Amino acid sequence: MLFSIVKQIYMKLLKFIFYLFVLNSVLSCNRNISDDVTFFTEFHGSRLTKVEKTGENQYTAYVYPAFEPVNKSPWFAFGISSKINKEIELKLNYGKYKHRYIPKLSTDRNLWKLIEAKNIIVDTSTGIATLKLNVSPKKLYITAQEIESSEDTYSWVDELLIKHPKIKKVVAGKTVLEKNNYALEIEDSSKVNSIVLIARQHPPEIPGGTIGFKAFYEELLSNSQIANAFRSEFNIYTFPLINPDGVDMGNWRHNANGVDLNRDWVDFTQPETQMVDNYLTHKISKGKKILFAIDFHTSYSGPYLLILDSINEIKTNKIISNWIHHIENNSQFKVDARRRSQDLPYCYNYFFKKFNSEAVTYEEGDEVDRNVIKKRAQVYAKEFMATLINN
Repeated sequence: MLFSIVKQIYMKLLKFIFYLFVLNSVLSCNRNISDDVTFFTEFHGSRLTKVEKTGENQYTAYVYPAFEPVNKSPWFAFGISSKINKEIELKLNYGKYKHRYIPKLSTDRNLWKLIEAKNIIVDTSTGIATLKLNVSPKKLYITAQEIESSEDTYSWVDELLIKHPKIKKVVAGKTVLEKNNYALEIEDSSKVNSIVLIARQHPPEIPGGTIGFKAFYEELLSNSQIANAFRSEFNIYTFPLINPDGVDMGNWRHNANGVDLNRDWVDFTQPETQMVDNYLTHKISKGKKILFAIDFHTSYSGPYLLILDSINEIKTNKIISNWIHHIENNSQFKVDARRRSQDLPYCYNYFFKKFNSEAVTYEEGDEVDRNVIKKRAQVYAKEFMATLINN
């Protein structure tokens, strides 16, 4: 008994020390590379390993992953300021990895624009990207995708709670770093059939995991006739940010333990996946039924849906195929549906195997126009609601 208590205290102390290390690296990383240029990372979601001055107004930023192995998704996020207005050349070097994302630029971390094509050159053999940037005393943020920290997501959640008082925000569990991890509930004791939405397992996947997810969820909350009818029939359980530790640490792929959460839906070694499993298992024990689940992601080759293989689709009520049919019949969107084996340890397979639920992975594309992402999500949500109501 005493050993168990000591072990728990020791583990909590280790996590606290690790958290302080992460916080210090995120909030205190100003690098004065020369007399007039400063690189900084004092914001959540930043990622910059080191910077070298290589010549007159020339710099190399080295960006390495927090954990390995990792897929080829080199996330970078940092700021630059200069005492004087000038143009600099900046190389992005990822070591053994290659450049993936078109850099996004902002001066306020709110409004973002793509770097102009004339101002970036990518060496496809080395994977190094060379940027031309105009810097000034005003901070310029250079990131792989738009910044969406846990604070940003939770601010959006709190605004939704004001607009939609029927949403209940609950602490569903804790993260590796002992942060609250939240679920949003739209639930009625008289309703059995339920859907589940999961977002942002992978920190960089903002186009689908944040922008697409938010637009989809907000459509479910709208005052349209179909949305009102949908909410009158279905419970909606939502995990708006399953990996806040990884997001705020600027991880390429992992949670704070260095685990890819979307490979942990069989073994459940991490508190984030355990949270979802415990939460939904409890709902099932109270008589709820998980009818459908959507896991929101982003891929360089998106948009597409990962769906059940043809053998397992036969066992279902064909919600997925009917949904795709409705989307393509009632909009300009064509759905790229890609079948995957149900033996893979992905989130959507967890729902199929444990709850006999139909489920998909909703993938957007890295550089798809953000307005198109929102429009697609709205259309998919409308046709999703219509499909489930009429199925």
